[in-house]
Amino acid sequence: MHRALFFFFILSTQTVLGQFSLGEKETTAKVTPEYSAVEPGDSFKVAFTLNHAEHFHSYFKNAGVVGSPPSVTWELPDGLRAGKLLFPQPAAIRTMVGGVDATLYGYDGEATFVVKIEASEDLKVGSEYEIKGSFDWQECDDKSCLMGSHDFSFKVIAREESLPIKANENFFEVASTALPQDGSAWGALATEKEGKISLEIIFPEGIEIGEPVYFFSTDQQIDSQAPQEEGTLNKEGHYVMTLQRNQGTKGLAIDAGEVGESIKGLFTFSDGFGSSSIEISALLPSGATSGSGTTGEALSAFVPATAADRKAGLEVYDVNVLPEVVDPGGSKEKEVTFLSSLWLVFLGGLILNLMPCVFPVLGLKIMGFVAQAGEDEKKIKIHGMVFGLGLLITMWILAAVIISLKLNWGEQLSEPVFLGTMIIVFFLMGLNLFGLFEFGSKMTSVGGELQSKKGYSGSFFSGVLTTLVATPCSGPFLGAVMAFALSQENRSIQFAVFTVFGLGIASPYVILSLFPALIKKLPRPGAWMETFKQVMAFFVFATVVFFMKGYLKIVGEDHFNIFLFALCLIGLGVYLYGRYGTPTMAKTKRLVTGYGLAGLMTFGGLAWAYSTAKPPKQGLAWHEWYPGIMEISRPKGRIIWLDYTADW
Repeated sequence: MHRALFFFFILSTQTVLGQFSLGEKETTAKVTPEYSAVEPGDSFKVAFTLNHAEHFHSYFKNAGVVGSPPSVTWELPDGLRAGKLLFPQPAAIRTMVGGVDATLYGYDGEATFVVKIEASEDLKVGSEYEIKGSFDWQECDDKSCLMGSHDFSFKVIAREESLPIKANENFFEVASTALPQDGSAWGALATEKEGKISLEIIFPEGIEIGEPVYFFSTDQQIDSQAPQEEGTLNKEGHYVMTLQRNQGTKGLAIDAGEVGESIKGLFTFSDGFGSSSIEISALLPSGATSGSGTTGEALSAFVPATAADRKAGLEVYDVNVLPEVVDPGGSKEKEVTFLSSLWLVFLGGLILNLMPCVFPVLGLKIMGFVAQAGEDEKKIKIHGMVFGLGLLITMWILAAVIISLKLNWGEQLSEPVFLGTMIIVFFLMGLNLFGLFEFGSKMTSVGGELQSKKGYSGSFFSGVLTTLVATPCSGPFLGAVMAFALSQENRSIQFAVFTVFGLGIASPYVILSLFPALIKKLPRPGAWMETFKQVMAFFVFATVVFFMKGYLKIVGEDHFNIFLFALCLIGLGVYLYGRYGTPTMAKTKRLVTGYGLAGLMTFGGLAWAYSTAKPPKQGLAWHEWYPGIMEISRPKGRIIWLDYTADW
């Protein structure tokens, strides 16, 4: 008897049918629950299936024309909460609206909509919960529209373990394939020019984008009546399609879509096994509508967060709750104050001269002091002060950029163009130290005054170079201090910390220049300097290797391998210049080989090298982190990879 009652209960909860008469044909609505029993804290789905009468259709959440999508009105007991109605993949249906040819977004035949019901932890096990509601829709043919409605009611029991209705398992598997698939590994960007929107879809490796492809706008910014042309793959391997902005269609009473900062919709395509769809939100960069023709390629490595993303994140993120900072041993890190930061940052700048980034510059500058030994003491002091000035000015400029753009200390070394430039500069510096080529041989006859200016400018730009290469090495022992400086609202404090940091770096050079007696104790210039210069070249190449690790991480193995061959071509070019570009070489050979061929190889190598200064095609579309993204993503049950590195 009990088994018979239980079997009857299961049958009663499997389907709840409704009918809507349309003369000879009729549209039927069916409500199908996934579970008969639910565990407290679990969730289950409810499906709403429309079987349309012949020639009739219902609408997607953006109808494309004037029309209302299906909706559900719920009567839920305490402890149960319904999510939003999930729409299956629609079709672009050609029809007549008011005697005018039109394209609408909707459904004919059979279409199943799904809602997720979440059960509270407070559900009482053993209790029965009745779920009621009304499923409503609008359906039309070429001549008229009607409203349909179906009341439904079914029950679920709270149990220690959820109990799916086995007869409905295959039904829900099929229904889920028609819903938008997980798009967390996808990304999209959009640019606009003269009313045409270029939509760039970044998709994971292993996915094939096949025709037919269609983009169903959900924010009404795309013209539903304009035909969509077949897209193409760009050089990055991303799918690009051109869409028309919705300016309104008077004959169909379609209003112009409100311009937003992103383009939202459903991207549908054939994946070789059937039709799939992904919900897309494509950032539309500010100013892209100005007609400047922005391509968006610089943004294709990741998907930036929109203002709406950040607003939603801050609603669930408590900015006042900060984790305690601990050192690798597990003890709490001491709080940094303004006075302690000045001492630490000066000491850090001083020690930085021995780090692999800066040591080659230190060695080269000491060589300059050695060469100046025995010269006018006043000139030596000026060289030291000019060096310190160049270092401080560059530090101030760098600090102003970092503070105004709210960047992180050393972040410029995460930019592939900047990092590639530093590698090439140090590579050429090392070759120059080996004597492979020399610049400025024609300057030997120039007067003493010009030589002095050249020397001062050399000291100044040595300070510039020291600042640029010092930042990545400061992270291990200046991270907390720089974080303190950048967190201060008072910019005077921020600039004071950066200034003291620069003084710490410059102090050995300035001290040597202010006390010439120390310089005079250094060995006098002689043949040993050539050996010393060549030995220093190895330290310079060690710096190149140091930076190459970070460059490899940024651009990927394929681009990095090309970069290495480009360096070889650059090296061959400067060798030809050093070998055949000297004044002692015959004029024709000097012009053709020393300048022409050498220049062609050098600039060709540079162009080849800079072509690699971009991230590789992503296997996944990385999304920008923002406060609250983890809290928003966690309830969705998604696996989140947080990439937090500092290889540069």
